[in-house]
Amino acid sequence: MNSRLRPFPTTLVFCTAAILALGTLLLLLQYSFGIGTTSYSLGLYIWRNWTENEDMGHGFLIVPAFLFLIYEERARLLSLTPRCGWGGLPLLVLGLLLYWAGNQADVTFIGLISVVLCLVGSVWWLLGWEFLKVLAFPIAFLLFAIPFPGLDTMVALPLRYLMSTISVLVLNVIGIPVVLVGTGILSAPDAANHLAAGQKFAVDVANPCSGIRSLFALMMVGALFAHFTLKGAWRKWLLFLCAPPLAVIGNLARILMLTIGTVVFGSDFALGKNPLEHPSWFHLAAGYLVFIVALLGMMGIGSLLGRLGGKKLPDSSLADMSGSLAVPSPRPSSEDNH
Repeated sequence: MNSRLRPFPTTLVFCTAAILALGTLLLLLQYSFGIGTTSYSLGLYIWRNWTENEDMGHGFLIVPAFLFLIYEERARLLSLTPRCGWGGLPLLVLGLLLYWAGNQADVTFIGLISVVLCLVGSVWWLLGWEFLKVLAFPIAFLLFAIPFPGLDTMVALPLRYLMSTISVLVLNVIGIPVVLVGTGILSAPDAANHLAAGQKFAVDVANPCSGIRSLFALMMVGALFAHFTLKGAWRKWLLFLCAPPLAVIGNLARILMLTIGTVVFGSDFALGKNPLEHPSWFHLAAGYLVFIVALLGMMGIGSLLGRLGGKKLPDSSLADMSGSLAVPSPRPSSEDNH
């Protein structure tokens, strides 16, 4: 290291310690004094969501991935000289004001967004714009750790209707007559055999079957996959935006597998005698099918985008990425109603 960069490590350590101390303080302070009898910090709120909310099962992967992303950028970070970026100070002040406002209004989501905003502002102010550009993706990646409010009504319910509608269309096309009742997929009525609708089989696309769990996990994986395998912002964004439709396709494969399994082998084999408590191995395998289909589609699209850029992604690189990016194991939920 040349003489010009000798004072850099001390400055970097000091500034990093200050940023980490601020973030830790904001996460540990009692944020919500609640309508009920207990209060909690933002850190505790996140931890409870990771451990109790099955839609946030991928949360435990966020911090290790965040640290790895920073480690991968160590060469670029060490080549930079910290410079005070005054543009970050107003952003930091805005983040602190939002933190206070969310605290007073008892709105946890505002507090979580304000912490990320404070992180951006403090990095920009203490280290400079060049550091912020290098750390932009790792910081943005932290948004996957935040439980977004209203997902049941804004995302899960529309996904349930979408998945049930598509599944009914596909099943009828391939020769399995079914009807749609709400979000339930019922066998079509058979007048010749005096069978009413749903008497042969019935599968309800409940919230866990909507694909909301796989959606956020696959969006996280898609962001990492695009970051490490593609060059160019538009290619990375395009692959990332392909994650939601790939999650829908993967979940469609799961629903079709369960429905066809019920038709061919019976409900006990395909779903289990007690699907809520003791699902069959077939039921569990169908959950993994979501990620297999979506990840294969992601690798195919990534390879195509790499070729469009004039540089084909090596197969070994794709294999390494698919092996290293773990996803939460799908678990049956008490909301399942098969």
